[in-house]
Amino acid sequence: MKPSLLVLAMLVLLGAAVFCAQRWGHEAGLAACAAQVHEVQGLLRRQKQVLNAMREEGSRRSARVGQALASAQAGQAEAQAAAARILALQPEGDACRAAEALIASEMP
Repeated sequence: MKPSLLVLAMLVLLGAAVFCAQRWGHEAGLAACAAQVHEVQGLLRRQKQVLNAMREEGSRRSARVGQALASAQAGQAEAQAAAARILALQPEGDACRAAEALIASEMP
């Protein structure tokens, strides 16, 4: 028994409808995926900008800390040198008079 032409036409239309539905679903999935990729790329771009700003701030703070450390070390060296000069001026062991003499000798 041969299927009628109407049945064959309906099967062809059904196959075409299924094919179109699959194609539409595939394209819709691709579009949704592309939208998600675009959104994630934007998020990553913003996070990279924030990270770069944090790195720059860290570098600035590190430089300030380095300058403060160098200044503190220079001050310590100056204090040690002044203490050494005071001790070198102690003729009879009186540190107060030696300090006064050093201060007086360094005043303009």
